[in-house]
Amino acid sequence: MTWVRRRETWLAIGGGVLAALSMPGFGAGPLVFVALIPLFLALARGRGFLHGYLFGLAFFAIDVRWVLTLIRFNALVVPGYAVLVAYLALPFGLLGGLMARHASRVDARRWLLVAPALFVLAECVRTLGTFGTGFSMLHHALYRVPWLIQSASILGSWSITALVVAINVALYLALRERRIRFALVGLGLLVFQAAFWFLPAGSTGSNPQLVVAVVSSNVAQEVKLDARKLDPLTKRFLALGEKAIAENPDLVVFPESFLPAYVLSDVDILSRLTDLARRGEARLLFGTGTYRDSGIFNSTALIGEDGRLIGTYDMVRPVPFGEYVPARWILEAVGLGSWARSLLPLDLSRGAGYVPLGEIGTPICFESTFPTASRRLTRAGASLLVTVTNDAWFAGSSELRAHFATAVFRAVENHRAVVQAANGGISGIVDPRGRIKVETSEEAVSTGRVELSTARSIYAAWGDTPFILAMGCTAGILLVLRCLRRRRRIGE
Repeated sequence: MTWVRRRETWLAIGGGVLAALSMPGFGAGPLVFVALIPLFLALARGRGFLHGYLFGLAFFAIDVRWVLTLIRFNALVVPGYAVLVAYLALPFGLLGGLMARHASRVDARRWLLVAPALFVLAECVRTLGTFGTGFSMLHHALYRVPWLIQSASILGSWSITALVVAINVALYLALRERRIRFALVGLGLLVFQAAFWFLPAGSTGSNPQLVVAVVSSNVAQEVKLDARKLDPLTKRFLALGEKAIAENPDLVVFPESFLPAYVLSDVDILSRLTDLARRGEARLLFGTGTYRDSGIFNSTALIGEDGRLIGTYDMVRPVPFGEYVPARWILEAVGLGSWARSLLPLDLSRGAGYVPLGEIGTPICFESTFPTASRRLTRAGASLLVTVTNDAWFAGSSELRAHFATAVFRAVENHRAVVQAANGGISGIVDPRGRIKVETSEEAVSTGRVELSTARSIYAAWGDTPFILAMGCTAGILLVLRCLRRRRRIGE
C-alpha cells in the first residue's frame, strides 16, 4: 500500500478533481486547460495504469455524482453508481499505461501527438455499447465559449478534446523543461482553434425562420409517474399552452412525456391539444409514450396547424436500466427475473431509425447527448433540431447543466439551431454557432426565432470516422515506433 503515500498518486487524483471542476456542473471551464498537468506529472514518474485509473475514478466520482439523486427511487443506485464509476474509469487506466511508456525526457515531447489521440479514443470508446454515455467529455467544459468550438462543424467535437489535451501537454512540457517555447506552442494552438470562428456557419440570412414557443415545466418525477395526477397536470400544461399560443408562434414545443398518459390514444386529451393547435394556428410538438405492434415506445408527436397528426418519431437509443434492462433474458434464465421486473416491469422498444418529422429532427432526451442521432437526423433532411427531455429524475443536480451543454455541440456540429424543451431541467434555444439565445430552468414559456438551414456541415456529411481514424493511426504509429526503438536498444 506504499502507492497510497506516493506523491504521484495524489497528483493523479488531484488532476481528476480539477478536470471534474471544469465540467458544466461546476462551471470552472478554464481549468480544463491545466487540469491534466498533474496527471502528466504522475505518469512521468509513476505507474501508468494505476495512476490513469485513479485519475478516472476521481473525475467520474465527482462528475457523474448526479446519478445518486436516483436513490430516492431505488437503493441499488449506490452500488450501481460505484460500478459505473469503476467502469468509466477503465479507458483512462489504459490511456495511462500507454502514455507511461513515453515518459522519458525525449519521448515526453511526443505526447503532443500521442496524448490527444489517446484521450480522443478513450472518450470515443466511452460512448459505445450498451453502457455508453455521452456525458463527461472534456470539450463540454467549453460549451459557453463558442469561439473555441467551431472546429466541431468540420472534425467533430472530439477535435476540441484533442486541442484541450494538446494545450495541457504544451504547458506541462513548459513547466518540466522550463522552456517558454512550449508555452508558446500552447498559445499557438489556442489561436489556431479560434480561427475556425471565421468559417461560415451555413447561415445565409435568407433562410426561412420560425417563431418557437418553448414550454418549460418543473413537475417532480414522483408526481409525473402518478397516473392519478393526470387531470391536474393536463390543466397545468394546457394553461402553459394557452400562454404559448398567445405569443403567435409557428411551433410550440412541450417536454418529453409531459403527461402520464398515452396522449395519442386518449381521445379527450388529444382533442384538447388539436384544438389548441387550430386556435393558435401553430404546430404542436410533444413527447409521449406510444403503444403499437405489441411494443411501447418513447416518442415525439407533431400536430399540424389544422389539428391533424403529422407524424411520430420513436427513440432509437433508450436509457439502459431507465427505459430497458440490458440482457433481461439472461437475468430471467439465472433466476433474477423478479429483480429485473422490480427495477423496470417492461422494456421500451427501439425506434426503427432516425427519421425527422418534416423539417424537424427530434432526438429524445438521452440520445441527444450523443452526436449520432442529431447528425443522422440532419442527413435525413432536418433543418431544425428539437430535443424534448425529462430531467426531473435528477432534480437539482449538475446533470441538468451537463445535458443542456450537449445541445451547444449538436448545434455547431450540424450547423443547425437546437431547441430544448425540458421538464425539471434547462430549456432553451441555441443558434448554429453554439450561442445560447434563450435559457431557463423556470416553469415558463420562452419564445425565440430560429432559422431553418439546409446547409450541410462537413461533419454532418462525414461524421466522426475520419477524425477517429486519424487519431487511431497517430497513436498506433507512435506506439509501434516506440516499441521498435526499445527493441533496437535492447539489441545494441
